[in-house]
Amino acid sequence: MKILFYDMGSYTYHDFLYYLKKAGHTCKTVYYHFPDKFHDDFFCERFTEYLSKETYDVVISVNFFPLVAQLCNQHHVRYIAWCYDSPLEERLADYFHYETNYIFLFDRVEAAQYQAAGYTQVFHLPLAVNTDRLDGLTFHASQVALHSADVSFVGNLYDSPLETLLYAADGFTKGYVEGILQAQLRIYGCYLLDDLVTEELLCAVNSSFEKIGQTGLTLNHRGLVYAIATEITHLERSFLLEQCGELYDTHFYTSKPCHLNNVRLCGPVKYEDEMPCVFRYSKLNLCPTLKCIQSGIPLRALDIMGAGGALLANYQPELAEYFEDGKELILYGSMEEAIAKADYYLKHDELRKQIARNGYQKVKKEFSYSKRIEELFRVVQNNR
Repeated sequence: MKILFYDMGSYTYHDFLYYLKKAGHTCKTVYYHFPDKFHDDFFCERFTEYLSKETYDVVISVNFFPLVAQLCNQHHVRYIAWCYDSPLEERLADYFHYETNYIFLFDRVEAAQYQAAGYTQVFHLPLAVNTDRLDGLTFHASQVALHSADVSFVGNLYDSPLETLLYAADGFTKGYVEGILQAQLRIYGCYLLDDLVTEELLCAVNSSFEKIGQTGLTLNHRGLVYAIATEITHLERSFLLEQCGELYDTHFYTSKPCHLNNVRLCGPVKYEDEMPCVFRYSKLNLCPTLKCIQSGIPLRALDIMGAGGALLANYQPELAEYFEDGKELILYGSMEEAIAKADYYLKHDELRKQIARNGYQKVKKEFSYSKRIEELFRVVQNNR
């Protein structure tokens, strides 16, 4: 198959491309970073040239790009987008209806919501990990010493706009949102936000904007849900890191400045050759999922297990479906349980190491790129 691959610097591009070529496909890549992914005349002209000068069986990208979808539809070329972002930006759905699209989401619930809304070209496909590449990595003693820790987390805390959005809201509205936040913060495996953010609440928040003269600002349901979800994620991650920091040698790798008590702030690490060292030589790797990822297994969880690290993650339906808690990973159903399990497994070293080995074997067998690419093309073939 002749493939045109569009990429703008995604984490998984090299692994995805490697296995496409290994499967016998011929691939050509277009690199471009969008200043505005919805409007870009220069990109459209150049990409049209690629589609016009040669015949491609399919265009592929990591994550979904609206202009790529639009141009593929105009040239009657199938477009496959395999997304590791979730939830997707709302405006992207305006481009989902093209018959040439094949959009793969790792979160089953999100995929089902789009399908229920009539987007028949959206499918569910879990993500993958390249254990062959990770197995080949070797680290100097200085790297191992630098990244060895009891507990590590690689990611961001998220800066939620919730406080700003509620600045002018009345006490009842603020209290109601706080109640939603605290309820969802304590409940794992059941997503409450979509139902609890009502039209009445949304109207109250938007009315508060009008009272202070912000007539041009209107918040929609999805925007308010996302603001609450990111605030919950910020609180959960901060709590877990500080609690672990009080008890254990805890490292936090992030690109954004922050202050956390008793936590070693280590700055960012490169995805391909530094992050795996963190995962492999940390005794436990935290992976608190962004709260609005409702069911899926995030890429970071697979990266941890694929590097041979022990994963300590919040309960997610698909994690519990594909992996056995206490055997292949460690799941928690509350922040208190997360700390209790961290304490237990840090005191039971051999058990923790066995869980890491089992998790690695599971992702190597069940979450390989070869397996996922076969599934992807089978779906495309069956839905032509």
